[in-house]
Amino acid sequence: MSKLWEDEANKLFQRFQRNGCLKDANKGVRIMEQAIGLAGDNATPDMFFNCGMSLASRFLHSDSIDDINRAISLTDKAVDGTPCGHADRASYLEHLGTYLSLRFSQTWSMADLDRAISVVGEAVDVVSRHSDNNNNNNNNPKRASYLSSLGSYLAQRFEQTGSMADLNRAISVADEAIDGSPRGDPLYHASHLSSLGNHLGQRFEQTGSMADLNRAISVASEAVDAIPRSHPVRASYLGGLGKHLCRRFERTGSTADLDRAVGVAREAVDASPRKHPSYALNLHTLAITLTCRSARTGSADDLDQAIEAGSEAVNAVHPSHTRRPLLLNNLGAALTSRFYGKKSMDDLHRAIGILQSSVDAMPPGHSHAGRALSNLARALGTRFEQTGAIADADRAISLLRDAAEGANGPERAGYLFYLGCWSRTRFRHTCSVDDFNRALESFTAGWHCRDGRPSIRIRSANAAAYMIAAGKEWTQCSRLLRDAVSLFPAVSPRSLGRTDVQSLLAGFYGLPPAAAAAALNDGNAPADALRLLELGRGVVAGLLMDMRRDITALELRHPDLADKFARLRDELDSPERLLSEAPGDGVSSWERRAERRRTADEEFGDVVDAIRARPEFSDFLQPPAAEELMRAAEQGPIVVVNVSSFGCDAFTVEPGSIRATRLADVTEIEVARQVDRLRAQSDLSSSLEWLWHNICRPILDALGFRNPVTDGNWPHVWWIPTGLLSQVPLHAAGIYRQASKERVLDRVVSSYAPSIRALLHGRRHHVHKPTGASTVGSALVVAMQETPGLPDRGYLRFANDEADMLEKLCPQLQLAPIMPPRRRDDIIAHLQECKVFHFAGHGKSDQKEPSRSCLLLEDWEKTPLTVGDVRDSRLQESAPFLAYLSACSTGLNKETKLSDEGIHLVSAFQLAGFRHVVGTLWEVSDKHCVDVARILYKTLQEEGMTDAAVSRGLHRALRMLRNGGAGDADEVRDAELLCAEAPSRGVADFFWVPYVHFGA
Repeated sequence: MSKLWEDEANKLFQRFQRNGCLKDANKGVRIMEQAIGLAGDNATPDMFFNCGMSLASRFLHSDSIDDINRAISLTDKAVDGTPCGHADRASYLEHLGTYLSLRFSQTWSMADLDRAISVVGEAVDVVSRHSDNNNNNNNNPKRASYLSSLGSYLAQRFEQTGSMADLNRAISVADEAIDGSPRGDPLYHASHLSSLGNHLGQRFEQTGSMADLNRAISVASEAVDAIPRSHPVRASYLGGLGKHLCRRFERTGSTADLDRAVGVAREAVDASPRKHPSYALNLHTLAITLTCRSARTGSADDLDQAIEAGSEAVNAVHPSHTRRPLLLNNLGAALTSRFYGKKSMDDLHRAIGILQSSVDAMPPGHSHAGRALSNLARALGTRFEQTGAIADADRAISLLRDAAEGANGPERAGYLFYLGCWSRTRFRHTCSVDDFNRALESFTAGWHCRDGRPSIRIRSANAAAYMIAAGKEWTQCSRLLRDAVSLFPAVSPRSLGRTDVQSLLAGFYGLPPAAAAAALNDGNAPADALRLLELGRGVVAGLLMDMRRDITALELRHPDLADKFARLRDELDSPERLLSEAPGDGVSSWERRAERRRTADEEFGDVVDAIRARPEFSDFLQPPAAEELMRAAEQGPIVVVNVSSFGCDAFTVEPGSIRATRLADVTEIEVARQVDRLRAQSDLSSSLEWLWHNICRPILDALGFRNPVTDGNWPHVWWIPTGLLSQVPLHAAGIYRQASKERVLDRVVSSYAPSIRALLHGRRHHVHKPTGASTVGSALVVAMQETPGLPDRGYLRFANDEADMLEKLCPQLQLAPIMPPRRRDDIIAHLQECKVFHFAGHGKSDQKEPSRSCLLLEDWEKTPLTVGDVRDSRLQESAPFLAYLSACSTGLNKETKLSDEGIHLVSAFQLAGFRHVVGTLWEVSDKHCVDVARILYKTLQEEGMTDAAVSRGLHRALRMLRNGGAGDADEVRDAELLCAEAPSRGVADFFWVPYVHFGA
C-alpha cells in the first residue's frame, strides 16, 4: 500500500513542479507522511529521502522554515539508514548538503554551511570510491555534480568568512567537475561552467587578476550557449555572465562589456520565473549594470530603472536571506548616485537608511563588508557636504578607515582614496592639521597599493601631489606625478575602444601639464619635463600613430618582424564601430572576439620588444628623445605652452636647444577667464591683446622675432598649446585697438600641432614633393549649400561658389575634381584615393563626446561623418596631402577634460593620413570662407603643392582679409547656432581669426 501512496505522491509533485500549484504539493507531502507513518519501523531510507525532497521543493515556493527543517531531519534518517558502501548514500548526502545550504540562506547558521560542506565532501568520497572500483572516475556525471555543489558551498563560506583557502578550493573542485563531466550532457556541463565562472569572478574581486575575470566571462559565455534558450536555468547563467561583464567594465572601462552586461541582465530577468530564487539575483545584477551605465553616460533613465529593479530585488527575497544585505547595499548606492543628479534629500536620507541596514545585517568578515562600509561612508559624506553636520563626516571617515584596515586586495586602494577624499573635505571645514595629514597619508598609501586599479592609483597620486605641492616639496610632488603618468598605458590598452580610453583619460585632466610644471619646479632639465608632457598628452592619438608607423625600413631589414607587426596592427586598428557589432551566433562569439583582441594586444607588445632588441631599431615606437625633439624644429621653432596649477611655462624647441620660460602672469584661472571671453566673443580685442602681452610676445621676443617682417622672409612657428589654451587663437594674438604691428600675424607664419610626436609622425610618414606635370591627383569636393534637418535647411549662399572656385583651379593644381553623392559612406570611400579633400558646409561639435563631432552631409541625421569615422580611416598608403574643412569648429574640442587629447575633426584627418589640415576654432563667415580658400589655393597654384605653401597660403589669406577691413557678419557655418536659432556673433574685424593650419 505504501508503495502505491508513494507513487501517487510523486505524480502530484511532478505536476506541482510543472504548474506551481501548492495544493498539489501539500497533498503530496500529506500522502508521503502517511506512507511513512503506515510503514512504521519498516519505513525505508528512500521513503524518508523522497518525503524530504518533496518538503524541500515546497520550501522553495513557500519559504517555510518548518519545511526545510523537516526535509533535513528526514534526509538525515535516510543517510543514517543507508550503509556506507551503498550506492544511494552519496545521493542522500548530496541532497542533505543542498538542504543545509538552503537553511543557511535563511538562518545564516554557519554550522549548517560547515556541515553542508562536510556531507557533500563525504558524498564525493563515496562516489569516487565507487568510480575507482569501476575505473570511470574521470567520466562520472554524479561525481562531477557533487564536486560542483561542493565548490558552490565553499564559495558561499568564503563570502561569509573571507577565507581565500575556501575560494581557491572552490575553483579547484569546480575545474575538477568540468574535467569529469561527460560532454554528451550539455546541461550538467553548463552548470559546472557557470559555477566555475562565479568562483573566478569572486577571486578577481579579491586579487584583481584579469586572467581570472577573463576566464570567468569565457566559461560563463560557454555555459549560456550550451543550453537551449527556453531552459529555465539559462536565466541564472545569464545573470552570472552579466555580473562578470560589469566587473570587467569597472576595471577596464569597456562600454562594449557594459552594454552587453545590461543586455544579458535584462534577458536574465525576462527569462526568470517570478517565484524562482534566481529572479531577485538577476534583478540585482540588472540594477548594478544600469547603475554603472548611468555613471558612464549620465543617463537618468538608466539610474531610475536601476533603483526600480534594485527595490524589486530586495522585496523579492525573504528578510533573512543571506544575499539581502548585498541587495540593500547596491540599492542604497544607486540612490546616493541619483541624489547627485536630482538633489533630492529624500533619496539621500533613504540611501543612508538602507545602507545602514545593509551594514548592520552583514556579518563580520563578509567578503563585501568593505564595499558596504564604503558606500555608507559615501552617502554620509555627501550629506555632510549638504548640511555641514560634522558628525556625518566623522562617521564617514571612521567607516572608510575600517574598510581599508579590513581589506588586503585591490579594493583597498579605493577605500584609501576615498578616505583621503573625505579627510580632505573635512580639513577644508576644520583646517585641522590631523585631517590634512590623514588625507595625504591615505592618498599616498592608495598610490602604493600595487594591486589596486590603475585608475584609482593614478587619482591617488595626483591628489597626494597637489597636497604636497602646497608645501613646495617639489621633489616628492614631481616623483609622484611622473610615476602616475608612466601608468597611463595601463589604462589605455590597444584592445580597448578609443572612446573608452578617452573616457578614462578625462578623469586625469591636467595631470601631465602638472607633472611637467612640477618637474621644472624641482629643477629638472626642460627636455625631461617636455618629454614627460609629451608622454601624457595625446594618448589616443599616440596609440594610433604607433600602429600607423611607417615600417619601410623594418620591412627591408627584418621582413619577418615587419609582417608580424603589420598583421597585429591591422587586427588592432580596426574601425571602432566593429567592436559593438554582433560577431556571430551565440554569446561565446562575443568573448572569443574580445579575447582575440586582448591576445593581439599582448602579441603586439611582444613584437615591439623584439623589434627594439635590434640595435638599429632600439627607439622603435619610443617617445621622442631630446635629440629627436630638437630635430623636429629644423623647419622652424616649436613652442609648447603649458598651463597648470603649478605654473605656466613656454617650452621653446630649436635645433640646438630646448628652453623653458616661466610665464609669470599666466595662471589657470586667468586662462579660463580669457577662454570664456573668447567663446562669447564679447571683447575679442581685449582677449587677443592679453594673449599677446602675456604669452606670445615674450615667446617671440625670446626667439628673436621682435619686429614685423618686411622682406617676405617669413619665419615659421609651430604652436602646441595645452589644456584650455588649445581653444584660443595664438596666431591672432596682438594689439588691435590702434594702428599697431604688435601682432603675431605680422611677425611669423603660424601652424599648430597636437604634440611634437604628432608633428614628427606626419613628417616621417611621407615627405611630399611638389606636384609635377606628370602627376595628377584627385580633389574630393563636397559643397553643402543646403543641409537637411537644419532650420531653413542650413542654407549657405556661398558654399557652391567655394566649390566652383576650386573646381576651376583644379587643372592648374594638377588635380581632377570629384563630386560624389554627399553621403557618409560615399565620402569615406573616395577619401581612400584623393589628394585633396575640400568640404564647404556645416560642422557640428559634440561637447559631451568629442569623437561624435561631425561634418553634416545629406545623411548626417542617421549616419554622420564623425571624428571617429575619419580617425578609423587609414589613408597612409595613398598619402593624401590636404584636407580643407571650411566649416565651423572643426579644430575645436569643447570637452575641457579632453583638451589635451586633441579630439576634433582636424586631428582626425591628420591621424587618418592627411599631411595638412586647415580647420576652424569656432563659427566662420559663409562669405569669407570663399575668400580664404581662394587665396590659399592660389598660393598652391603659384608655389606648388608643398608643405610651406599650405601654411604660407593660409597666412597670406588671413593677412589680406585682416587688412581689407571689416566683413559682414553674414550666415555662419555652425549647425548648433542654427538649431538654437541664435543670432550671428559679432565678428566684425575678426572674421579671419578662427582659421588654423595643422600640419608638417
